[in-house]
Amino acid sequence: MTVFAARLSVIVMLAAFSAPQAGPETFDVTAAATLSGGAKGNVTAEITIQIDRYSPEHALTTMTDALQYNGYPGFLLALRAAPPAGTLEVAGQKFTIRWARQIATDTGRTITFVTDQPVFFVGARKPGAKSTAGYETAVVQLLLDKSGRGVGTMAAAARVKRGGETGVRIDNYAETPLKLTAVARPQK
Repeated sequence: MTVFAARLSVIVMLAAFSAPQAGPETFDVTAAATLSGGAKGNVTAEITIQIDRYSPEHALTTMTDALQYNGYPGFLLALRAAPPAGTLEVAGQKFTIRWARQIATDTGRTITFVTDQPVFFVGARKPGAKSTAGYETAVVQLLLDKSGRGVGTMAAAARVKRGGETGVRIDNYAETPLKLTAVARPQK
């Protein structure tokens, strides 16, 4: 075996390990929020995330380059021009996911999804609520073990910044991100 062939086989094995799922894939997610102020208590919502395919590397590079060189407005243009990767459904409403990226970890994987519009605003219409202007996406991050179960967070109305393990970080609208529990549903 030549050195080139040996390196190529190692690269192929690493690529296979770092991409645990190619899609399609479905996640059943429960989101929980704790309300404060005038309305106190806990609210939960059932969310279904359907991934038809994970975003190709060239699409992710286009979006992160737009974020780096043109800021958040450039990222929004690139995000909305990217092909759909799947949908996020909550309370009968579907939102298009245009960023879907996963990174293999020692214990499972980290997955980030970004929608091309905010999902909802907790308390957005209440007097004195924060402005929602400029928070034009929703960002979900799941930390799954090898069995497909895990936890995560969701910024239902977010602005993103460069960085983080999957390429984007949250600049969150909500005072506290929603806490998530998630289960990857086996595909038939």
